[in-house]
Amino acid sequence: MLKQRIITALIIAPISIACVFFLAVPGFSLFVGMIIVVSAWEWANLADFSGTARYMYAGFIALLLGAAWFVPPLWILATAFVWWMTALCLVARYPALEDTWNAKETRLVIGVLVLVPGFVALVQLKQSVDNNFLILLLFFLIWGADIGAYFSGKAFGKRKLAPRVSPGKSWAGFCGGMVTALVIAAGMSLWLGKPDLTTLRGVVFLMACLAVAVISVLGDLTVSMFKRNRGIKDCSNLLPGHGGFLDRIDGLLAAGPTFSLFILIYGWQ
Repeated sequence: MLKQRIITALIIAPISIACVFFLAVPGFSLFVGMIIVVSAWEWANLADFSGTARYMYAGFIALLLGAAWFVPPLWILATAFVWWMTALCLVARYPALEDTWNAKETRLVIGVLVLVPGFVALVQLKQSVDNNFLILLLFFLIWGADIGAYFSGKAFGKRKLAPRVSPGKSWAGFCGGMVTALVIAAGMSLWLGKPDLTTLRGVVFLMACLAVAVISVLGDLTVSMFKRNRGIKDCSNLLPGHGGFLDRIDGLLAAGPTFSLFILIYGWQ
């Protein structure tokens, strides 16, 4: 299983990075949109739909991605932030609040709040100044938090982070992931030469990167919560060793809108 995960990751990561650097906004948007639509097909499974209904939901999300171009991104990203703060309460109280979102139709609506803002966030970042750097920073924050959590959790993990949702995650792993993400944020900022980390603006940027890494963990836990409710381990088997696309981008779907909203409001230069 570990060998499969490594091989798949070594294929996916270079493709993702290449698309960031070499695709213009239209091509990048199409690439991201395709991944989101496949993830929508997987999300329909989390909502306990099967067969044609899953494809219809994926088509519906595709239409919403097109419609999102005509809506101010601030509205979509702010709505997503409200949803993820709500998700924090649902995860923390799981399974106490399960009845509030357990209906199939409710889970489909939540899928819209998860998937569409993820698309908008990445497209918005692609249109920003230093776009490639910002998207790579976002990727590396999420990957760094995940890798740091894995190794620190294996070495020191005893107290569980959210045992009713994801028994494998520990507080030690969470802290290790956050330290790793903070080091990555500082290192990449120093490499680019901005923002100046000795200024208030630089400190705020580092704290925002840390918050983004924290919310990426929330995205992971939220999808895990829906999988546990559905009684499945993976959203699909499209990616050997990793499950489905949704299993790989769950952290990005939460962290992306948060990071993009920060850049949109606070600025970058």
